[in-house]
Amino acid sequence: SCRVIKELKSSCHDAVMITGDSVLTAAEVARQVGIIGTKPKDTYELKKVVRGGSGGANEEEEGKVSFEFVPMDDDNDGDGSKTAAGTTTTGKQNRGIAYVPSNFNVLEEMTQKSEVALCVSGETLIEFAMEAVRRKRRKDATAASTTTAPPPLHVKTVFHELEARDALKSLVTIVSVFARHAPRQKEAVIAAFNDAGKFTLMCGDGTNDVGALKQAHVGISIVSVPDLEAKQRSAEEEIAKIKAEEKKERKAMKKKNKKTAKDGDAKSSSSSSIDKKRRKKARSLNLEKVVRQMQEAEEELSYVALGDASVASPFTSRAMSIKCCKDVLQQGRCTLVTMIQIYKILGVNCLVNALVLTKLHTHGVKQGDRQLTVVGMVVAAMFLFVTKGKPLSTLSPQRPPSTVLCKQVLLSITVQFVIHFVAIMAATNLSLSYVDPYDPSIIPDGAFNPNTLNTCTFLLTVMATINTFVVNYRGKPFTENLMDNKLMLRSVQVSYG
Repeated sequence: SCRVIKELKSSCHDAVMITGDSVLTAAEVARQVGIIGTKPKDTYELKKVVRGGSGGANEEEEGKVSFEFVPMDDDNDGDGSKTAAGTTTTGKQNRGIAYVPSNFNVLEEMTQKSEVALCVSGETLIEFAMEAVRRKRRKDATAASTTTAPPPLHVKTVFHELEARDALKSLVTIVSVFARHAPRQKEAVIAAFNDAGKFTLMCGDGTNDVGALKQAHVGISIVSVPDLEAKQRSAEEEIAKIKAEEKKERKAMKKKNKKTAKDGDAKSSSSSSIDKKRRKKARSLNLEKVVRQMQEAEEELSYVALGDASVASPFTSRAMSIKCCKDVLQQGRCTLVTMIQIYKILGVNCLVNALVLTKLHTHGVKQGDRQLTVVGMVVAAMFLFVTKGKPLSTLSPQRPPSTVLCKQVLLSITVQFVIHFVAIMAATNLSLSYVDPYDPSIIPDGAFNPNTLNTCTFLLTVMATINTFVVNYRGKPFTENLMDNKLMLRSVQVSYG
């Protein structure tokens, strides 16, 4: 998990944790896997604060409630006194950071620089949403000068209020850990990220994640079986241990071989070689046992029944790891880039073919059926080989274009067509000097009769088509390069040949 989170962050993706565990537990786990990179003293939790009161309902109605981020290692001794769960009355000055509009940019900058890490509990999230609705109602009541009591708020419906959603979409962008969250609160957090203009990918393994999985743009259900997880984890640790031993032994053997070469001790070299073979055989037997154990775990996992989370999410991962998030991003980027380059190739080829056919028809020349069949077969094969490009194993910080109708794609198609247009016009005008204008076989609707103009345009069309595939093949940083896509490379070489 730590390696996957690190790679997601390095590729400009934000990672947050939404869990039902306590805030302290969630913050510590998030610190271990790399979601937050601060020390415990720099980890803050959002708290509800009642200024100079006892934390009752009257203070809430009078607008004395505020929210601030309080250090999680702060026990409030000498700073304030706790009056209720998640509520603090302020007396002396404390080390908290008030969550007010004037502080939002500062908080955002501090979280981006990993100077602080911010957490929020589900109970505080409800209080935050309810207070946002209360403030709006008080403001409206003051403006209308009415004394009519507003309808009561309910924790089950407060997240549907427009004021609550507006307040949450600002808060969630700076929080890294959402702890003690019920299913309804998880769903509200994902909805807030969506309202903030983020594209969300959520992975979960339980029924309490169903609402959040459905709310996210991409939902991934992870099949979780603790016994099989432990078996697979122990097997992976054993494999890592065997690899470390091999690496350590190789280094030791290099040093020993250098020393033996200097001393010229052949007998010592022979005995060390025998010991090396014995250790290698023992490791190979141990490795076979571990691999067999992993295969058994995977086979057992294939028989595990899928739960509600798998029904709610479009993707289900049987691998017991969040690596599935990285896999979806890699495959998605590879698919997106491949489809964009296919549309670019189609666009350029359609324009080139339209230009060539128009030029030939103007002079009463046509292309042969065999020529068109050959070109069609080559194009179909190369389109198939383009889709064989595999995604790279690492995520790039660069994002691919999100649509075909973007400036980058349209400019590329335009420049390519202009180059082909100049080349085709120059070649056809040059070949026209070798065509007899009074040739009776030059009839637009007549039988095919090869001549210089026809042959020239056919060769140009074939070359332009192949060049279009080569030029528009994207490769790194999203898919493997043309040199690594052997089928595509061989087809291009054969076509040029």
